Amino acid sequence: MTSDSVFSSVGSTVSERNSTMSGYLPPHSREGPQSSLVLTDYDLRIANIDGEGGSGGEYWLTLPPDVVPTTKTLITIGPKEKPLLKVQPVGFGCWPWGDVLSYGWGPSGGYDQNLNDDSVRDAWRTIFAHSSIAMLDTAEHYGYTDGYSEKSIGRNWAFDTEEGKADRSKIVYATKYLPTPWRHPWKYPDIVLNAFRGSLERTALGDIDIYQIHGPSHFGVWPRLDTLLDSLAKAYELGHIKAIGTCNFGFEKVKYVYTRLKQRNVPLVSNQVEFSLLRQDPWSTGLIEKCLKLGIITIAYSPLAVGRLTGKYSSSKPPRGNRNFGDLAWAKIQPVVDELSRIGAKEGKTPSAVALNWVICKGAIPIPGVKNGVQVKDCLQAMGWRLSKEDEGRLDVLGLTNSWDWNLLKHFQNWWWQQG
Repeated sequence: MTSDSVFSSVGSTVSERNSTMSGYLPPHSREGPQSSLVLTDYDLRIANIDGEGGSGGEYWLTLPPDVVPTTKTLITIGPKEKPLLKVQPVGFGCWPWGDVLSYGWGPSGGYDQNLNDDSVRDAWRTIFAHSSIAMLDTAEHYGYTDGYSEKSIGRNWAFDTEEGKADRSKIVYATKYLPTPWRHPWKYPDIVLNAFRGSLERTALGDIDIYQIHGPSHFGVWPRLDTLLDSLAKAYELGHIKAIGTCNFGFEKVKYVYTRLKQRNVPLVSNQVEFSLLRQDPWSTGLIEKCLKLGIITIAYSPLAVGRLTGKYSSSKPPRGNRNFGDLAWAKIQPVVDELSRIGAKEGKTPSAVALNWVICKGAIPIPGVKNGVQVKDCLQAMGWRLSKEDEGRLDVLGLTNSWDWNLLKHFQNWWWQQG
């Protein structure tokens, strides 16, 4: 990859204005602008993300504070004595791939007519043209129909296979099982085993690298956590799963899962939580650090607060769709975005790249959702440089922790998810 080629692609799109953006639109509205990046009033500088000049290396679970992350900087996941996976510091969320409600999937009548199978193919190609080992995070329920996001991964893998470009070693495939209370409670463990097989078949990747519990199973509520963990252990023992992960768990529950799975020699390697400058809780409460001591990496979903930290939205131009994570009053959000823009002007980066770099500095792997190749390149620019301690500290102070907001009443489901 050359700096010139990346700059020409990103720069041309960044220069597109968003002046036509209206406010919140219903999920199935076709009105409004399409997938785009923020227009910066400063010049962007392309960082060297491919590890030249000694920025590579392998590190267990997190990067030392003096290491500049690049695509050749690999984070080793799993027990120190028995590493299981390696991944670059920035992964990608596949939630938008087929999602209508939050991301406006165009073919299903969503607001973003530029988000479709072709734009996903563009994102896929860009990810693997400019990555060493990239995590792709999805779930069985992502998409306008169950499994559509997983099918998108399978479709693009098939295209790569036909073109002779398939390289399984460059993919860390992470997906999820959703433990809803009404999901055939008399069929455990079979319901988990069938879901696991479905996720495996839809992608045809041969293995699931991290099979995750999508949301917390509360003690005393079906499915009981022990029942769920025994079922996941059985799925692991069938083969084709390299490790287990949790999502949205607080530390006490992570520790419980870790202990119980360890008794069956099943590795727990990750805990995925909402983590961004609008929800610093996993860092400020010590969850990330405590998990690291158990050998568990933190995967940060919605690291851009579902677009709110990209700089392209404001109080008069909020994001569309059901973007429930980070939905706070703009008076709280704007100071954070302003600081991201200030640092971005100094470093020659978009606010998105700065926000993702902050997540990396805190010891987590961000998985921003991407709709197309231009957004992928923007996210990759979180690598090749590192925030100064002064700028990181300023963001620490401006970022929000436990910031309750009246807007969150619209998103009662967050209360179920966000234990971590």
